[in-house]
Amino acid sequence: MPNPWPGLYAVEYIEAAKRQSVSLNALPEINIHRLSCPLYVRCKRLIVRLLRTIFVVAAALVAQQAVAQSPDVALSKLPQDMRDWVNRSCPRSLGPSLWSSCIVREASAASRGKPDLSGLNSELRSWVIRSCPDSLGPSLAISCLTRERTALTNAQLDISSLTEEQKQWVSSSCPSSLGPSLYISCVQRESSALRGTQSVPQQPSIGASRPPPPRSTNPSRNSYEIEVAHNDELFIVNGEKFEAQTYCLGWEEGDEVLFLDGSPYGACASATLLNLRTREKCSVWCE
Repeated sequence: MPNPWPGLYAVEYIEAAKRQSVSLNALPEINIHRLSCPLYVRCKRLIVRLLRTIFVVAAALVAQQAVAQSPDVALSKLPQDMRDWVNRSCPRSLGPSLWSSCIVREASAASRGKPDLSGLNSELRSWVIRSCPDSLGPSLAISCLTRERTALTNAQLDISSLTEEQKQWVSSSCPSSLGPSLYISCVQRESSALRGTQSVPQQPSIGASRPPPPRSTNPSRNSYEIEVAHNDELFIVNGEKFEAQTYCLGWEEGDEVLFLDGSPYGACASATLLNLRTREKCSVWCE
């Protein structure tokens, strides 16, 4: 009996013969290599074609990525206002390599646009915008806006169990200048610490309305302690809020910093800090 199903494996050949009610005794001797060879050849050709397709697609993706890394191309995809924002955030004084990297990074962030704040009332929306100024640049500003909006959307603050004195204490410990996310975290932490207590320590009346003196553990070098550190971006130093222009990686609460330029009182547009623990400098925006 000739093989009516050329190209089938031996097992498939036998199963097909069963379905056609052909007696197995009537089947000729099966050459497994001959039966499987046509299928193997077709599979080999298919694999070669598939590999060629993968190679072509990979080459196209690499070329596309190379084009996407071009600062001029990245900027050309943005509307004029976003393009101006990116250019302000990436001065050419950075040098060619840092400038190119900055343009591509900031343009990529700007292309996503700012998050929608319409779900917040006008007061909360203004609070978020004040906490995330455009001076941070597109990537940090958009990340900040998204983080602060999420913090307000998911906020669960319940201080109803606290006395009026305790509420005032928490309020003075967590100023709104921290921004929504840090403020909410602060209120949750401080109110949790007060639950179950009724007394509030008496504060001195003299100088109560004056701002606290600079927290400098080493006055001879004018160093200041980082009171709050959040996500390598936001820092409270000497009671003032500072935001990293990029990231101050590894900076933690309790670290001491020197102000190489700028003001520890926040009376500046930007400042350069030196971390005495890591011995690294970081540029920050003054709030």
